Amino acid sequence: MELYLIEALDSEGKKQKKILEVETQEDIFRILEFSGLIPLKIKKLPPYYKNLNFRKYIYRIKRQEIIEVLENLHLIVKSGIPVTNGLLDLAEDAENPMLKDMLTDMAFKVQAGYSLSRVFELYQDRFSPVVVSLVKIGEETGSLDRTLKDAAQHLKKIEDIKAKTKQALIYPTFAFVSVFGALIFWLVYVLPKIIEAFQDFNIQLPATTVFIMKLSYFTREYLLFILAGLAGLFVAVKVFRAKNEKFRYHTDRLILRSPVFGLIITNFNYAFFAEYLRLMIVSGLPLYQALYIMESALKNRVFKYAVKNTREKIEQGVSFSEALKEEEVFSPLIIRMISIGEQAGGLDEQLNYISDYYYNKVDYLSQNIAKMIEPIVIGIVGGFMLIIMIGLVGPIYDLISQVSRM
Repeated sequence: MELYLIEALDSEGKKQKKILEVETQEDIFRILEFSGLIPLKIKKLPPYYKNLNFRKYIYRIKRQEIIEVLENLHLIVKSGIPVTNGLLDLAEDAENPMLKDMLTDMAFKVQAGYSLSRVFELYQDRFSPVVVSLVKIGEETGSLDRTLKDAAQHLKKIEDIKAKTKQALIYPTFAFVSVFGALIFWLVYVLPKIIEAFQDFNIQLPATTVFIMKLSYFTREYLLFILAGLAGLFVAVKVFRAKNEKFRYHTDRLILRSPVFGLIITNFNYAFFAEYLRLMIVSGLPLYQALYIMESALKNRVFKYAVKNTREKIEQGVSFSEALKEEEVFSPLIIRMISIGEQAGGLDEQLNYISDYYYNKVDYLSQNIAKMIEPIVIGIVGGFMLIIMIGLVGPIYDLISQVSRM
């Protein structure tokens, strides 16, 4: 695909400028003819020009808008309305400028002779690889209206799973940040005043109290450096994760092994895996191809590589359930259900059960996460307060003894 800057005249004789992304220059003339424009000047643009379109960051197309487009396209195809006219109608009703541009461009490309699946493929970053595959299957089998509806329902369920996961992650994040803030407040503002009183009375301080004093002094003196160091560490991790695939794999594995966050993210990936795979198998995609598409959809590198290795083992003749078992990533329930599905010829039904089971588990976690992390928070706060009490009780007792003798 190449970018072109077009200057053209509309039906009223006014000049217009458009940027088109097409495969050949012949497509430009077909698109302009359909738009009722007369070309004046055509200029090829460098590939990087696409990244200079800052409107896509301002008017970001939301996943809910994509779901609405798919649902409306399902109705358009089912009612027999030409896809080109339907896309133009959707573009006219769209409030988001970027969505309007996308739908208009899709309509022009369909009119220029592109298949609908090819147009979806050009916007794969907006629709996801599985939706593109479903549209292609729908065109080949003559069931485009059904596959568009399946795609909309699939995206809706995936978004629901993501929303539940984010909801579950919010509380533990807030709780741990609040506890960390409270500990810093104690070390910076509360303890120094108590320590000053001990120093004024020249009390013999035990080792625990001396440790608390030094920790408080260090935190108070270097607080900005500590915060800057944490921020720098966060940025460094983000950069390394983006640049180094091996580092990202190990950090993803570390996240999955963390006490609370790991449980939530693991269950999300189980539900995501089963739902994606179920839909593609129901739509008629071979298992090998479905797993290949899923590789690009999974974000966590541990699950991504597990799916990749599973696909390669299936190619060598290993059964699906046995290949999953060898990866030691998926739960025994998933492996057992998939094994039964393979033997009974009902893999899609088993995957649907797995998807629902882990979806409900994520939902349960989001509703009960506060009770789950309460012991951890109490343990952290209790341990900190225990150290403080041990360090302060002895000096306070000595201080009271000195005052009583005066």
